[in-house]
Amino acid sequence: MNRRQFIKWSGAGLAAAGGISLFHSLAQLKEVARDNFYDHVQETEKEYRELLYLASLAPSGHNTQPWTVKFITCHHWLIGTDAARWLPVVDPENREALISIGAFLENLAVAARTKGYDIEVQIKAQSSKDKEIVDVQLYKVGQTEPFDIKKIQLRRTVRNNFLTNELSSEDIRFLTGEDKEPFFYFSRQGKEGKYLAQGTVLANKIQTDRNSTQEELAKWIRWSNEESKKYQNGLTAETMEIEGMPRWFVKNFYSRQSALAKDFREATIQKIQEQVVTGSGWLLLTSKDSSIAELINVGRNLQRIWLAARDKKIAIHPMTQMIEEVAIRDELSSTLGIAEEIQLLLRVGYINDYPKPVSLRMPLQCIII
Repeated sequence: MNRRQFIKWSGAGLAAAGGISLFHSLAQLKEVARDNFYDHVQETEKEYRELLYLASLAPSGHNTQPWTVKFITCHHWLIGTDAARWLPVVDPENREALISIGAFLENLAVAARTKGYDIEVQIKAQSSKDKEIVDVQLYKVGQTEPFDIKKIQLRRTVRNNFLTNELSSEDIRFLTGEDKEPFFYFSRQGKEGKYLAQGTVLANKIQTDRNSTQEELAKWIRWSNEESKKYQNGLTAETMEIEGMPRWFVKNFYSRQSALAKDFREATIQKIQEQVVTGSGWLLLTSKDSSIAELINVGRNLQRIWLAARDKKIAIHPMTQMIEEVAIRDELSSTLGIAEEIQLLLRVGYINDYPKPVSLRMPLQCIII
């Protein structure tokens, strides 16, 4: 296998490296560095430590894991973001970072209810760039709510091996629940689905041609095992679904500069073109506006869908590049006839086998401030 073939394989996972795929996600089953938690929060009981760990398994763009947690007491938290883990090129207004905070909060709320708690959330930030975003208080409700926590632990982004059969109307309702207003589904074979596929390829071409976008992506790729251990965030060969000998090759011979090479960029676009013609269709998440509260609610809706998807063997692949590119985003809603603001674009489809989560997760002490 020559270098160009290796690059073709390695580009496979980068097809949606921008955006919430993001929103790339999902934690290893091993709970990283949990033994060190008490070094930072001595008064926190075990159940609060576990809640924080489960919340931290939320998705984020390039798997930056932008959230921070400040403990006022063990049941009163301030959730914020770390500027060092923002994506200023593809997410200059922190729109996707706020959506990730919403997913974090949904994980927290679901996990808390299994222990007899509920959460009260108040928006604290005046700007998307504020370091403290929401004030969260946990309070006892006296009754636990059953939920399989493994759904949080096993959630992951899937990029490849989508089947092409349509999602059933029953499964669409299962994903979106009773509130249909924030969701729009378009079949891959319909005119809207074809428009979204073509637009996704175009937006990715724009981004791969732009050096600043590729440089930001390259910053968050952990090619080697040593980098993975050092940072415990970002994208790896495993999360990008590079398999076999190509995985060994990129882990041993690729560097940050590899993502900037012409053939690497070309291979990325080729893989995207292959991906958008598979799957069932596209699920769009919308909001009334782009206020902090609305974006956080989008993130919570996203996480609800993701926690339900595995039961139906439905894969989710966020591809948000059309929304990240202003020139394309401005015509997106009008072309699709959607009055609301489109915040997330998910490629969805059935798969035969749901893979285990493989992405890195930072130790808890790294997000506690």
